[in-house]
This record gives sequence, structure tokens and C-alpha cells, in this order.
Amino acid sequence: MKPLHLLIAAFTLLASEARGTTIEQLFSASSTNPVDATWLITNPSFETGDETGWTLIGKDPNGNDEFKTRDYGMSGKDGQYLMNAYQWWAPSLSVRQVVENVPSGVYEITAVVATWEGRNVWFAANGTTVNKTGINDASGIPVAIELTIGTEQMLDISAGSTGAWWEAGHEGETQTFFKLDDVRLTCKGVYLNGMAKPLPNDNTTLLAAGQWYYYDSPYPTQYWLRGNIDGMVYSTDGMRFADEITTHPAEHIMTFPKGRVYFKTTRNDAALTIDTERDLQQDSFTAVALNVDGLPQKILTYNLNEDGPGEDGTKLISQYLAGKGYDFIGVSEDFNYHGSLMTKLSNNYDSGTIRATLSVSGLLSGGIPFDTDGLNLIWKKSRVTTSNESWTRWTSTTSTDGNQYVKKGFRHYDMYIGEGMVMDVYVLHMDAGEATDSREAQWRQLADAINNADAGRPKLVIGDTNSRWTREDIKANFTDKFSKFTISDVWVELCRNNIAPNTSMGDLTDQSTPINYANYEVVDKVIYLNPKSANTVQLSPISFRIEQDYTYGNVQGTNDNKPLGDHRPVVVEFTCIKSGDVKSILGDVDRDGFVNITDVTALVEIVLGKDNTTPYQFDHIAADVNMDGSISIVDVTELIEIILKK
Repeated sequence: MKPLHLLIAAFTLLASEARGTTIEQLFSASSTNPVDATWLITNPSFETGDETGWTLIGKDPNGNDEFKTRDYGMSGKDGQYLMNAYQWWAPSLSVRQVVENVPSGVYEITAVVATWEGRNVWFAANGTTVNKTGINDASGIPVAIELTIGTEQMLDISAGSTGAWWEAGHEGETQTFFKLDDVRLTCKGVYLNGMAKPLPNDNTTLLAAGQWYYYDSPYPTQYWLRGNIDGMVYSTDGMRFADEITTHPAEHIMTFPKGRVYFKTTRNDAALTIDTERDLQQDSFTAVALNVDGLPQKILTYNLNEDGPGEDGTKLISQYLAGKGYDFIGVSEDFNYHGSLMTKLSNNYDSGTIRATLSVSGLLSGGIPFDTDGLNLIWKKSRVTTSNESWTRWTSTTSTDGNQYVKKGFRHYDMYIGEGMVMDVYVLHMDAGEATDSREAQWRQLADAINNADAGRPKLVIGDTNSRWTREDIKANFTDKFSKFTISDVWVELCRNNIAPNTSMGDLTDQSTPINYANYEVVDKVIYLNPKSANTVQLSPISFRIEQDYTYGNVQGTNDNKPLGDHRPVVVEFTCIKSGDVKSILGDVDRDGFVNITDVTALVEIVLGKDNTTPYQFDHIAADVNMDGSISIVDVTELIEIILKK
């Protein structure tokens, strides 16, 4: 018998070869000719006898024999095994699988689930959730979801249940249970994006006639297309079927939005190289959202926030932040200890306006609500400058959960980073507690403010939103409200493959593996918006993290793992991009800034091979006057015609 690892390797190779053939078969799928695509899912019916391909969320880290693949019975199951999730004291349990490289298109995913009578079990795919009420532990319930898979080509599958206790008098205890099996995927049509291949983007690889290729435009600006573009068309309708798209003739100079553009040629002798017309300038910065837990520990004899960091703890927060060297921090609950917060920061950082504290004198002079928003922006003086600070109070608030004691709202700053890179930064703190309606209204108010601001600048929203994608409808109340911007929550983009959770799902608060951010949503958020117009400054996130070393022990050199405050810093690193000068002036071969007879002489030198080693004396990009990917006597003729026409 062959060793197990050799058998696995052989199986993997065969599966890979089969996948290559089957992808092409999906292209023939339609609503009347559905094609099975279950093979894209790893272990869809758990017939490996284990959890291969699936992530178990909420499982007791000390081990649990009942949250695993079992050979238990359930009507409608496929094969011998199924997923059986059962655990005491679990607030929720779920399983998840993210499938990559699924061709963009229309699909249906089905499964069979079960739970106890009267309990809820859910099944979700790409943000759409189906909830079912259990019959009993042996009765499988079919579930089905119609979904569209976009340019990210990701399929995010999950199923789970929230715990409860089934016997009166034991409401403080929890048991969670569900079953899952027979996950199947059917393709009902592949979009243009799913059929297209990456553009080789060089001047030597010939494109296959009739094949669609895609190019990802990293920046909205003008582009140069070099090569034989006779008979070439382009489209931006990647999320449509091939027979529904609109095409246009390709041109040598074109303006692309940020995103994916598709090309197809009728020729067998065409290559294509695409490049930005302008040099792109880049800078990078770190943005942080941090609630510093700055409520006073007590006012007179009233214990307001006795577990908070207080003055001494806030000084440790200052030491922690100074050691990290973040570029700027959007701060909330900066109430009574701002001086302590700046003790280790003031040499290298500036901050915005301080708007009063919570105190007896404030209560006597102004009453409730206290005249403070608790908001601030702290920025590194060597990297950032700001201007035009303003404050806006929320127009819709609630009088519960302490929201009535301060004037919550959002601040705005013009922020300058690097050479001529300016953005609008919004620092906010939304209502806490059960105030879902007021938070959704606050999202709408913020959207209105952004839509009334400069549409040519990127926007950065940071702060304690007290919102979760699974609780507030952030999509309907905020992200869907912009036509002049693209918008992204960095956590959704980088940690969940651009697939946002929704209000049909349970809260994603599993901290058993804190750095598994996909299942660990916090209310402190970093959201960015980019203008859709060309040649504007653009933001692009590089990394996301929630600081796990934000502890007393880390700062004091002890084993104390208590966090410095009740929120950990949410840190995002961004690249900031803007357009610079035009790279080359077509025909300006000698690089003197003019197109004239001296360029013809330089071009002849190139054609004769007298400038054939780098660094070139002349501009070989500018010398390809007809943009066909080569430099020849034809370019000389065309350059002379250009000069004579001038």
C-alpha cells in the first residue's frame, strides 16, 4: 500500500486536472441548463469523516466530542457522515468555508440542516441568510439560496445556531446544537468576468482571437494602450452574461475608472500593453480607531467608571501609543484625562480641540448633557497637518444607556499627508446600547454630510460606531448612499473577502482565536471612500489588525494581561496614491519637452540601432509614435506627419 501522503498528493493532482476541465464546462450553464459545481467546495458532505475544508467557530478550546463530523442520522443527509455541532455553555456555534476562484456568475447553493424543535438554525452564503425553525434532531430541513458571485470570485458558506435552554427555570444556562450536510452548488450562468483571463500585459504575448481578457485598473486616470488594437473592443460590463454586454472600440489613449476592464480582439497577431499615462506618487500611513475609555472613575461619591483606566491608566495608554508611532488616531471618550493621554505624545503629536470634561462644575454651570463630545484627532507632527476642524451633533439620539449625558456627534478635519495629498477625515462616536434606530439615523446623517462635501477628495471615517453589520443595516443606511464614491469597510474588505455580514446573521463576536478577524467584529471601524473621478487622490488599505498587546503587562513589563481600556486599538495601514506628471510626451523622443525636427533625428538614431543599451539616451516609449509595440520607419513617417500638421 502506498503511503498516505502519496495518495493525498495523487488525489490532489487529479482533482486539479479535473477542475481545469470542469471550469470550462461551467461556461455552458444557463437557467435552463444548470451545471453542477459542487466540486468547487471542499468536503461538501463531510464524507472525509472529519472537518477538512471547514472552520469550526465557537468550539470549546478544551475540546468537545460533539462538535465534529459524526455518522449520526438525519433525514435528507448525503452519505454516512454529517457535521454535528453540540456544546454546553456555548452562546453560538457555527461552521464556515470560504471558496476561492469561483467564476463570477449566478448560482444556487443548497444544504440540509437540523436542530431541536423550536430552535433556530441558519444557513448563509455571501451575506444572504436563511433561518429555519427546527423540527427535531433527526429531521433534516432543506435550505436553498440564489446568489450572484462577483469579481472577487469568492463563495463564503456558513451555518450555525444560537444557544438557549429548553427547560423552564434554567434560563441562565445554554446549550447549542445544529446539524449540516449535503452542501451542493449549481451554476446557472457565468458572467463575462468569470470567463475572462488576466491580460498578459506585455508586448510579446499574442492574444487569442475571441478570448476575453481583463485588466485591473489600480487608479482612475488616463491609460496608454500600446499594440495592434485594430479589431479590438473593450467593455466594463463584467457582471453580465457575454451576450448582454456593451462593447466599444479600443483606443490608444483611454480613461479607465478604478476596477476591471475587459478586452477582446478578432486578430491572431495582436499583443496589448496597458500603462498609466501619468506617474503615480505613493505614500503610506497608519490610521487608528481607539476609544480611550476616558470617563471619570467617579464624580463625588458616584462610581461612574470605576473599572476604567483613570488618570494613571491613561498615562500608560499614552506610553503605549508613543511606542507604536501611529501616524494619526481617531479618539473617542477622550473626556477627563486628555492631559494624561498626551503626556508621552505631546513632543511628537498634536491634537484637536478639547471640549470640556464631565465634572461637578460642568454639571452646575451647564447641566446635562455635558458640553463635550469626547472626540479628538491626534496626529504625528512630522507626517500630518490638519485644518478646518468642525463638530456636528447627531440630530437623532436616544435618552437611554447613558447617551443623554454627553453631546455625541462627529468631527471633520482636512488632513494633509505627503506631497499634495489631502483627504477628509471624520471622527465619530455613535449612540450605545439598544439604540439601533438612532444609530441607523446617525449613519444616514453622516452619509448626507459626506455627499455634500468635496467629491474630489477621499474620505476616511474612523471611530466607535457602536454598530455591527449583523445588527444595524449599515448597507442600506450608509454604504448604498453614494454615487460619486466607491466605499469600503476595511474589515469587510481585508478580513471577509469583501463580503459583508448582514442583519439576518448572529453577531460575529468569537474571540477564541482573536486574530481570526473574519469572525471577530468590533464596533470600532475604519471606513474609506474614494472619488470615482479620474486623477484624484485614492486610498488603498494594506493591512488590518486589532492590537492584542494593548495590556498593562506589556507597558509595565509584567504578566498582567488586563487591557488598558475596554476597547483595543483598531489599526489600518493605507497606501495613498495620486497622479503626477505625464510619463512621456508621445513623439518627444529627445525629452526636451517639445515635439519637433530634433525628435525625428533622435528617432532615426533608435531605428538605426544606435541607442540600444539602457539607460537609453532617448525616450523609447515616446518613440513608438503609432503605439503598435515596436519602433520602425513607420514611426518616423508618422512623426514627420505630426510635425508638419503642427
